[in-house]
Amino acid sequence: MISETRHSQGGVALLEVMIAILIISFGILGIIGLQANSIALTTDARYRVEAGAFAERLIAEMWVDPLNFASYAYAGTGAVPAPLATWYGNLTSGSSALPGADTYKPVITIGADNLVILTIRWLPPGGTVHNHVVVANINHNPEN
Repeated sequence: MISETRHSQGGVALLEVMIAILIISFGILGIIGLQANSIALTTDARYRVEAGAFAERLIAEMWVDPLNFASYAYAGTGAVPAPLATWYGNLTSGSSALPGADTYKPVITIGADNLVILTIRWLPPGGTVHNHVVVANINHNPEN
């Protein structure tokens, strides 16, 4: 009777170890997935911060250059206006450049009362086109 019980339970420890390995494997795969998602979100956040910094730099340039203010307007097609050349070069190449910004060019609209609408676009690897829009009222009149 004792030998029959031992024989019928043979391999139970091996089965328990295999189940434990399976559970741990799923846990490790889940952690790897979370890490990959975290890296993607961190990269996306970095691009958004860079886009904000580029927008603020351009708004500051427009603010201190009232004589060329109107020439900053750009519809996103054709040659980049001269006042935007350096800024656009930094946006599309260099260590802090936004991927795809050379394909999806920025759009700068200057409206009534010097209302500036700046749209910066980029295409992260494997993603969709992202936009960063800044609206600023640049008033060069010191009395206002």
